[in-house]
Amino acid sequence: MPFSKPISFFIFLWMLFFSTGSAQKKVSLLSKKYPASALQKDAGILRDVILKMHPAIGIYQPLAFYDTLFSKYVNGLNDSLSEKQFRLKTKLVTEELHCGHTEVIYSKAYYKSVRKEKLNYSPYVFMPINDKVYVFANLNKKIDSTLKKGTEILSINHVSVDSLQKHCKRFISVDGFNNTAKNYYLQLGFNVYFTALFGRPDTFEVEYKTANASKILKYPAFKASSLPPLPLGAKDDSLFTRYKKAAMRYRFLEPNNKTMLLKIEKFSRKGSKYAYRKIFKKLKKNKTQNLIIDLRSNGGGSLENSYRLLSYLLDSARTQTLSTCIKNYPFKKYTRGNILFKFTRFVFLIIGKKQSRHDTDNFVYTIKPNRKNHYNNKIYVLTNGGSFSASCLVGAYLKFKQRAVFIGEETGGAIEGCNAGITPYYKLP
Repeated sequence: MPFSKPISFFIFLWMLFFSTGSAQKKVSLLSKKYPASALQKDAGILRDVILKMHPAIGIYQPLAFYDTLFSKYVNGLNDSLSEKQFRLKTKLVTEELHCGHTEVIYSKAYYKSVRKEKLNYSPYVFMPINDKVYVFANLNKKIDSTLKKGTEILSINHVSVDSLQKHCKRFISVDGFNNTAKNYYLQLGFNVYFTALFGRPDTFEVEYKTANASKILKYPAFKASSLPPLPLGAKDDSLFTRYKKAAMRYRFLEPNNKTMLLKIEKFSRKGSKYAYRKIFKKLKKNKTQNLIIDLRSNGGGSLENSYRLLSYLLDSARTQTLSTCIKNYPFKKYTRGNILFKFTRFVFLIIGKKQSRHDTDNFVYTIKPNRKNHYNNKIYVLTNGGSFSASCLVGAYLKFKQRAVFIGEETGGAIEGCNAGITPYYKLP
């Protein structure tokens, strides 16, 4: 699932991309080239797995399209490549699935090697806003702060910011043809993306806008294991009551307790039952008229948690169908988690109803209203491009039943639905 917190997202990006610069000189694994025959074998396994079981096939493009696409990808691997080069090529192909839950990541050994390295960064941190890029912060106080916060940047290392953003977005996984999610994650990770994809020079050259013209500034890079976390969101509010395990907090916005703000950072697998029971009991006791549910930057998580929330909000029972795509993983030799796969199917069988069609098992779960502390008054939902997966499911049900007013951006999901559920992991040899 995509990450719900900026700090986690930066860590993810750091692990996802970095291998250039001085690292290649020190650690052979980062620069090691693999022969075309080995790459074609890996790519062939990936192609066969995706054509056999990926749930997005048939939604955005027919099977024949993906068969041609992945076969061309396999046959086009004629040169030796490093793990990073192979991963980036593979990433661009899997993006054609338009599935935000599908990701291509490095091997554990590669991650371990990268963690040992210090890499080149620009001391100036940039922030994309509405297709433009601005200076957000300066991480190195030793250099001259020529670029003030808010300065518009026109190009970095001779590449226009427009081209930088368009290319970076190609490597961000989202559902469907969604743009708000791509913009959201690009804004969080732009400083990681552009260096990882366009290089890590010892000197950066930036073209920036002034009142009357544009100017060029050259400055040295600084080395670090990763970018430090940046305060991108609002400052913490001490008036919130927190449920740490459940990753949620709430506070009343008015002295008469008529409006509650409930912030759900992610749909945690722990603590939600207790937290919801306490919160909705309080709503009933105070006869609260307005409930604001903040799902901004909530990347999803536990389906059970999201169903539990909906049980307090939906007026009538609704069904949720989860497709396993197949009854068993194909090519088990390359999978991990098949025991978890079978266990999850077993749990779905207990809580839901199994429906089999050909080689696909579907599990239908009924979300029933919680009558004891059910909330029947007004609901407002705050969303942005970082609202994904389980957050999209919650939003979709509330919208379908006309139970809420939505404020903000469209979520990171697509109308075709969510491809999460029982997720396989494949390790290419």
